[in-house]
Amino acid sequence: MIIEDFIPKANTNRPGNPIRPSHITVHETANTDVGANAQMHANYLKSEEAQEREVSWHYTVDDSKTYQHLLEDEIGWHAGSEGNKKSIGVELCVNNDGDFFKTRNRGIKLIRLLMRKWDIPLSRVVPHYYWTGKDCPAQLLNEWSIFKDQIADRSEGPSIVDKPMLEVITEELWVYDEPDWQSKYEVVQEGEIFTIVSELTVNGSTMYQLKSGLYITGNRDFVKRIS
Repeated sequence: MIIEDFIPKANTNRPGNPIRPSHITVHETANTDVGANAQMHANYLKSEEAQEREVSWHYTVDDSKTYQHLLEDEIGWHAGSEGNKKSIGVELCVNNDGDFFKTRNRGIKLIRLLMRKWDIPLSRVVPHYYWTGKDCPAQLLNEWSIFKDQIADRSEGPSIVDKPMLEVITEELWVYDEPDWQSKYEVVQEGEIFTIVSELTVNGSTMYQLKSGLYITGNRDFVKRIS
């Protein structure tokens, strides 16, 4: 169960700017104090100190609970300018009186859910380090590939298995935030896989709407259908 405990809209660390998340950024709280669980961090994010530090994120996970602090499609301040604009921030608690193994497994379940909901491929589940070079999540960085393998075990859940998908087969490719070839949004990489929601024709060429709400070319020189 996810407990919704949102930062008040009036707080300065919840600016409310909309985003279209294309990544999931994984953090650790770095707070090993007894009692530094998800509820404590939910309370902290509503405090004056969090506003002064200009910090916020979307979810905090401990060994028994998951708290949500922001809507997934609004900006949080957790991963530098670029990471804030593109990603959902997930913090894993490391309190000494908690069970990090359970926290980690609960975090994996949340990440799988977010991947399916927002059509985010495993290649875009990244550590805080990816955006800023910060040593975070400190415990997971040394075994990041193992962590991602554990996510991948069930990342393709039954809810999406019957939907058509495509794979990018060129080195880099633009996706668009409107069904318009001029509305370039960001570049995706070869090997990334996306779920197709619908097919349309734009100026005589095939375009696919993706589950994330973005759009991509249907040109077979650049993408291939895989289901």
